[in-house]
Amino acid sequence: MILENSKNSWHYINEGITSVNYNNFKKALSRFDKALQIEPHNLVAQFHKGATLCKLEKFSDAMSCFEKVIENDPKDIDALYNKGLTLSKIGKHQEAVTYFDRVLEIDQNYADALTQKGATLSKLGNHEEAIVCLDKVLESNSKNSGALYNKSIVLGRLGMNSDSIFYLNKAIEEDSRKSQELYEKGIQLAKQGKHEEAMSFYTKALDVDPKNVKALVSKGWTLDFAGFSNKEIFVFFDKALEIDPKNIDALLNKGLVYDRTGLYEKAVECFDKVLEIEPKNIRAMYSKGISLYSLKKYGAAKFFCEKAIEIDPTNVVALCSMVWLLEHQQKYEEALSFCDKALEINPTYVYALSYKGKLLFSLEKLEESLQCYNKALELEPNNATAMYYRNKIIIKLEKMKKRSFFGKFK
Repeated sequence: MILENSKNSWHYINEGITSVNYNNFKKALSRFDKALQIEPHNLVAQFHKGATLCKLEKFSDAMSCFEKVIENDPKDIDALYNKGLTLSKIGKHQEAVTYFDRVLEIDQNYADALTQKGATLSKLGNHEEAIVCLDKVLESNSKNSGALYNKSIVLGRLGMNSDSIFYLNKAIEEDSRKSQELYEKGIQLAKQGKHEEAMSFYTKALDVDPKNVKALVSKGWTLDFAGFSNKEIFVFFDKALEIDPKNIDALLNKGLVYDRTGLYEKAVECFDKVLEIEPKNIRAMYSKGISLYSLKKYGAAKFFCEKAIEIDPTNVVALCSMVWLLEHQQKYEEALSFCDKALEINPTYVYALSYKGKLLFSLEKLEESLQCYNKALELEPNNATAMYYRNKIIIKLEKMKKRSFFGKFK
């Protein structure tokens, strides 16, 4: 029973950690609480609950979580450190220092504790002692951005402005580098289809550098992929645009979300902003065309899809946007010509193969349609659209054979 409880509680802990990565802190708290209902003495759940409460700035509640961990394990470094950090945030600096010291008694090389001790001593007016702590950290790692940043603050308080700016610039440079590394790791995981793991790296990248625009956009895109609401997704795209109002990726992704959720006019506004910045942005052109078609502006829609193809006749997505547009107008033969152009360029482009199958199906060319869907499923066995239409064609062909067979006996 104890093992079963532990297993169940870890299920909720992992759900809670995932929710934190998706910035859903309320849900995370409910998961950690569920774990603690099953296993009241699970220190990991208690710690993560405290860390999440800190993100919500519920510091007194967070403190009680860390205290429960420390009661059960007086040498839990992470709980001691986070309690010190929380005490510092609510202005209890002297008490905070005692907790950082407790951490350093257990592990004298705990750089974060030494950095925060220095930062907190400076808040108490002990600037020289603070510098000693921060220099110890920088002796071990000259690129520790936390120590660099806090040394900049302390030097500023001492009136050493040029030195303060020097260390601040070094801290920003280091944070940017580290954040970029974390972001790139997230991108690698996303390419492998490991989106939840990728999300944790985007979150870490933003913890280090909240102005990492690429991480903000990627986090927004992942939330969109996971089915979150526009409001939750746009938080990240909008933050990216506050930092860089001309960020193409943020504008494009925002436009695509608007289009998919039926807000076509807003989508067009986003694509227009992209085209103001990059007049030959092909993705914005054909995306604008699709949104315009949904607004029943058929001539303008075709114009922008054609313009995208004119700029890059080898862009298979632009070609398939024209396929989509023509298919919706029931111009199947014309749509087929664009589908074939896309497949000449990329014979393994599953979207084009599947769409060709759909067009042939609409033209009652069932055998040819079936060949397209079979090829699409060879390349992408889990393609739901291809499976649906393939089964539909097989059923229809079987019915036709039966009618033909029984027709001989009439």
